[in-house]
Amino acid sequence: MDRHHMLLRLAGRALRYRWLKATGRPGRPEALSIEVTTRCIARCVMCNIWRLPSDRPELDARQWLELLSSPVLSGLKELDVTGGEPFLRDDLVELLHGVGELKRTALPRLRSIAITTNGILTDKVLRGVGEIVGPLEEAGIALVFACGMDAVGAVHDRIRNVPGGWERLNATIQGLNRLREKHPSLVPGIKTTVTRYNIDELDAVCRYADEQRLFTIISPYIVTANRYDNLALDDSLALSAAELEKLKAFYRSDRFRWSYFRDELLRYLETGRMDKPCSAGFNYFFVRSSGELFPCPLIKAPLGNVRETPLEELIRSAVASRFRRGVGDYPECAVCTEPGLERYALPFEGYHYLRLCAGMDRESFRMLHDHLGLEKYFP
Repeated sequence: MDRHHMLLRLAGRALRYRWLKATGRPGRPEALSIEVTTRCIARCVMCNIWRLPSDRPELDARQWLELLSSPVLSGLKELDVTGGEPFLRDDLVELLHGVGELKRTALPRLRSIAITTNGILTDKVLRGVGEIVGPLEEAGIALVFACGMDAVGAVHDRIRNVPGGWERLNATIQGLNRLREKHPSLVPGIKTTVTRYNIDELDAVCRYADEQRLFTIISPYIVTANRYDNLALDDSLALSAAELEKLKAFYRSDRFRWSYFRDELLRYLETGRMDKPCSAGFNYFFVRSSGELFPCPLIKAPLGNVRETPLEELIRSAVASRFRRGVGDYPECAVCTEPGLERYALPFEGYHYLRLCAGMDRESFRMLHDHLGLEKYFP
């Protein structure tokens, strides 16, 4: 798309977003996160998902596929599969096969499935990926892996509370790299949560990622009453003033190359307030393993349960409308360092991306656009 056309489209989207926010109306869902389980092997110091009762109800593969067949999701472009640990489910491959089949009917615009995993179940992960990556590739769906990695070696094991966890994670990554030699649509990477426990490990994480040709998502820990249920952990995770300076230096260095997210994080670390666009509840939603629907994974504001009420009805409800009108004003918004959500918001909200496009040279903007994978949002 040429630059002039891009500027015009973004200007139009900026106006549309402001109208939708003022009226509380939804957009068309383009990204969806599904928490397929809260069960987890790891006992991470920054997350309490693993403390939730193991007998919590979970939608089975058939129920997830029925949800994904909803006409309101026909414009879905990205599907995020998370947990807990998704590979604890015995029907995960069945679910992914089903999504690939839906590409031909209910999900014609789906371009990618991202799976977040701790990589501990090496054999099960590699066996499952080996079964599914080919059919998904043939369907035109990229399979993206965000492997949780907090350090290289023993520090990772201490943070995850899994003896031998690093060795198993490393074996999983090596296996994924072998698979992508045959399947270029397989995109492995690492996701690192920064706490006081690994502030001195970030350079080593980046070196490892460079050696293994992995993308990196490196962001500060988040406390929330909803997704991670970890409000009580804030004091134990908090960075000292000296550690904050180390984190700022890391984000300013060449080691961290995610330029847009880096700039936003640096402003946040300086001011204590995050200022980035958000389209939660407009074109993005989060579904818990129980079927509860949320416009945002961080804010405890359920819209209802998809097992009891049709998805489109929940999205268009009065409760959802009130949430959309308040986006940006919730306390959680001011401290939201959740990586990746801006990927859905930038092309939808329009204004922030318009400013970026107008203020960057053509080549720099193209590199940012490609890095964030936003072409799918500009058909």
